[in-house]
Amino acid sequence: MNFTIIIPTRNRPQYLAQAVSSVLAQKNVSLEILVVDDGNIALPAFSDVRIKTLSNRERGPVRARNLGVTHATGDHIGFLDDDDWWTQDLFLQHSLALLRQDAQFTFADGMLVFDDGSENIPFAFDADAVSLETNNSILISTVCYARALHQSLGLFDERLPYYWDWDWYLRVARSGATLKRLNQPVVSIRVHAGNMSSQAQEMARRDNLSALAHKHDLAPLVLKNHLSLASE
Repeated sequence: MNFTIIIPTRNRPQYLAQAVSSVLAQKNVSLEILVVDDGNIALPAFSDVRIKTLSNRERGPVRARNLGVTHATGDHIGFLDDDDWWTQDLFLQHSLALLRQDAQFTFADGMLVFDDGSENIPFAFDADAVSLETNNSILISTVCYARALHQSLGLFDERLPYYWDWDWYLRVARSGATLKRLNQPVVSIRVHAGNMSSQAQEMARRDNLSALAHKHDLAPLVLKNHLSLASE
């Protein structure tokens, strides 16, 4: 099987259906979809046999992703957040072509789409082991990689609830794995009140950012999110 696509979700059925539909629309690949429920609202019923659901019992988003990884059977893993959706139906096919060449990890461009319709902002950055020491310039909803990377690098670090993804990218890049960018927008990243970083979270995010820097022996990092990075 080409891909296991993991969609962690928490109490957002109004968005989840669009995310799942955008995965089912992918052409010329074989896949399974793991919808990992971290909430307390019943999931919609899925009729497609490629979709499986897992319960994370509200243990948090990083553990939800790890649960998906441990149940994945595809040769490659991809992620889609439940409030995002893929806009290119050949995205996975193009990623697979890179993975079948010399890449072990691929990522792509996207568009930050405001839920109120006010603005769309392109997100398009390169990334490598050096640039990732300064900025997290990869969108998790565009990432695809060989599942075998988890055998050598382990699961996601649950001690980094805000920056587990950045930590993973650094671990992959520093392992010597080849990263390749698919230089086209393939995803819409929904910007809404539920995913905007609040002031109440700022201290926790700063502490977690310091923990990331300490773990990877990085210089002090500037607190940013994908929206602020794209707007620079």
